[in-house]
Amino acid sequence: MQRVRNPTIFSVTSVLTCLLLVVWMTVSAQATEPQIIRVGPEREIKTPSAAAEIATDGAIIEIDAGVYPKDAAVWRQNNLTLRGVGGRAHLRSEGATVEGKAIWVIKGHNTRVENIEFSGARVKDRNGAGIRQQGNGLTVVDCSFHDNENGILSGKQPESVIFIDHSEFANNGHGDGRTHNIYIGRAKSFTLQHSYVHHAKAGHNVKTRAAINRILYNRIMDEQSGTSSYALDFPEGGQTLVIGNSIQQGPDTENSTVVHFSRESNDPPGQLQFIHNTIVNDRHTGIFIKNRSPKPALVVNNIFVGKGKALIGTGEVKGNLFVRASAPDGVTGNRTASKAGLADRTGFDYRLVSGSSAIDRALAAGARFAEFEYVHVAEGRSRATVEAPDIGAFEFEGR
Repeated sequence: MQRVRNPTIFSVTSVLTCLLLVVWMTVSAQATEPQIIRVGPEREIKTPSAAAEIATDGAIIEIDAGVYPKDAAVWRQNNLTLRGVGGRAHLRSEGATVEGKAIWVIKGHNTRVENIEFSGARVKDRNGAGIRQQGNGLTVVDCSFHDNENGILSGKQPESVIFIDHSEFANNGHGDGRTHNIYIGRAKSFTLQHSYVHHAKAGHNVKTRAAINRILYNRIMDEQSGTSSYALDFPEGGQTLVIGNSIQQGPDTENSTVVHFSRESNDPPGQLQFIHNTIVNDRHTGIFIKNRSPKPALVVNNIFVGKGKALIGTGEVKGNLFVRASAPDGVTGNRTASKAGLADRTGFDYRLVSGSSAIDRALAAGARFAEFEYVHVAEGRSRATVEAPDIGAFEFEGR
């Protein structure tokens, strides 16, 4: 006898299967959507520290603009996005820190911080930070760190990639020379770009022990009243590219050297490449670059302004403009001038004016060129493409 399929049973089974499939798809979709936690005085979650207690991996924490006094947090989750919305969210310490370390201690991996302001971090050990980074991977965009003992302080995380973009660091440091605007420990790589770093208190504006360093198109300065030590310090001599920066040492600096490379390593893994920067020494004398590595520094297409020696140590020095600065003995292929032709040296605007000896004089053959320019405050733009590039951090605008 031929078996006849019961149409009612078939229909019910199909419906149940479809319902289960819909439920599974809905649950799966919800599982892939990030948790969003909204923080603010008028919201259920009032403070970032309260959000830190309930966040899950991959969460997005949106913090309403405004001041959050005496609020500090430990972030243990991975793949977090922490961002201010509607304007800057200001974490003002007023004595509040966590673990005796920082306003935010980040222990999770791959954290992104956007549009947040950190100020006033001070701790018993005199190294309180806006952010103390203890996980692998940190991206900071459009943030401000000021009047802390350290702006950002990271530890020994050899696999960590740290990226800072369009941010400002000002007046950080305890004043004992051991704390800095930015201090990056033994990370895999560190990139600082399109940022304004200035007025470190006795410490360095930027100090990094990363294996790879990229200092790209920034303004790094003491200006008139700053008392920093080094503008840039690479004590362990990682592979380092410094390109397109305006760098200045003020008259009251704590140290006569502006850029120091490999001061703690006799056999560093990397080389210093110093290209298309404008570097000004407003101290009565000094050293622009001190290279303690046996590997020659590549010093190409920079403007050196002020008294002092352009380079101490070995280096390939070519295509530069020296204005009062002393070129290393025996080098050729550079230029000298009595004036740099800067738009406003005392106002720290290092763009070129008509008649500058830097215009159309950059070394072209086999050289690397700057692709962008710093725009004040903490912005960037593409650098003009021309057949005959200019020396220094800026391309002349009046062509």
